[in-house]
Amino acid sequence: MLKSFDMQTIGFINVFEKSTKVAVLDCIFDDDNIYFLVEFGKAGMAIGKNGKNIKKLQQVLKRQVKVFEYNKEPKKFIENMIPSNTSVVIDGSKANVIIDQKEKGKIIGRMGYNIKKIRELLERNSEIKKLNIK
Repeated sequence: MLKSFDMQTIGFINVFEKSTKVAVLDCIFDDDNIYFLVEFGKAGMAIGKNGKNIKKLQQVLKRQVKVFEYNKEPKKFIENMIPSNTSVVIDGSKANVIIDQKEKGKIIGRMGYNIKKIRELLERNSEIKKLNIK
């Protein structure tokens, strides 16, 4: 899928790639967070030892930075973005994810921001068009 980025997004991607030496597949953001999608197997390298790269990026970009790892298999992609899930069931273009109730607030985020961005990344980078959290 071809994505187009505005100048601000391109700037975030450039800073991330120069700092981590990891290519970005997708990037979305809101006022408080930037969500980067990286290639399979590259999330650890992007995060850095003890989160060093992320901490540096958060200081430079003045936002929380979240890194997700891409996987072409939708179930594994969802599991990468929601690691605290207890079950992921894919039905065509819909996915149902069951998570521990104690983790639900953290996954959904304040005012639903986290889950909105996770859904957006899924829609932009997989055939999953609807994500339900239970």
